[in-house]
Amino acid sequence: MTKRRGRGVDFNHRFATSRWAEDLLAMALNTHPTGLCCTRLGLSQISEDGDPLDDDTDVKEPDLLVFERAVLTSADFDLLAHTDLTTLRASQIQSDAALMKILRKACAAIEVEFSPYQAAEMNGRNWKPRTQADFDRRAYKHANPPVAPNIWVKLEDLPRLQRWQQRFGVPIAIAHLFDQEAFAVDLRTIVDFEDSFPSDPQVQRELQLRSGIFRKLQSYDRVDAQGAGEKKIVFVVTPSAALKVGDITGVNVSAQLGLSRSKKYVAQIIFEDGKFSLDQAFIAHLRQMRGDVRN
Repeated sequence: MTKRRGRGVDFNHRFATSRWAEDLLAMALNTHPTGLCCTRLGLSQISEDGDPLDDDTDVKEPDLLVFERAVLTSADFDLLAHTDLTTLRASQIQSDAALMKILRKACAAIEVEFSPYQAAEMNGRNWKPRTQADFDRRAYKHANPPVAPNIWVKLEDLPRLQRWQQRFGVPIAIAHLFDQEAFAVDLRTIVDFEDSFPSDPQVQRELQLRSGIFRKLQSYDRVDAQGAGEKKIVFVVTPSAALKVGDITGVNVSAQLGLSRSKKYVAQIIFEDGKFSLDQAFIAHLRQMRGDVRN
């Protein structure tokens, strides 16, 4: 067990907005009339000084578990109602036979991401993958993703998510929420893209522009540490290559001041309320991700 160091006020803020996004999607799934339900998994707490609590660093736990209500017994519901899975790490759950029996009934797990953008107004919202006719007309020197409500996945997260998926036998979807809509992609799609990513730069460009999935080096800055920053390989999945999760309405956005560890004032955007209208295709996809789930 290892304690991962916190990243200050910027991390705390992202953590709070991620919780809001998770709550919004969880409520939508739990109140959807077609018989799905979900429960929280994943890390949901930070310590008083802003550091994440201890967790298992060899896996990355997705945020939500999704079930068909019909496959859960009354005993299953009771155990889930009285067990806060967010306080248990993967190794603890794996050693609990009763919990493992329930987890293996899940049809999907969801890793939830959030970005503070007005999705519908983004310039590249309707970007389309390039066709053969496009390539016949011009030679593309660069493969840059559009400015759009894209799904972002870090390369460093892939092996840890894969290990969780393999350990528990539940397929993972990655859902990225914005303040107006949300999109999702299966972890398997990103893994397959990375495994088949060519070494030839020209072929790389063509693959990305044809698929609508991009692989790039992204810089990450920390607002609470002067001069600190990181560069990470990320996958950027455009809406054209993703599955629409649904539309979001009624979000209230406000701002407040925060104070970083270096005592710098930092503006924080607060997201509250909101209502999800889930897309039927997304619901159907969650149901079929694992196939038939039986007791």
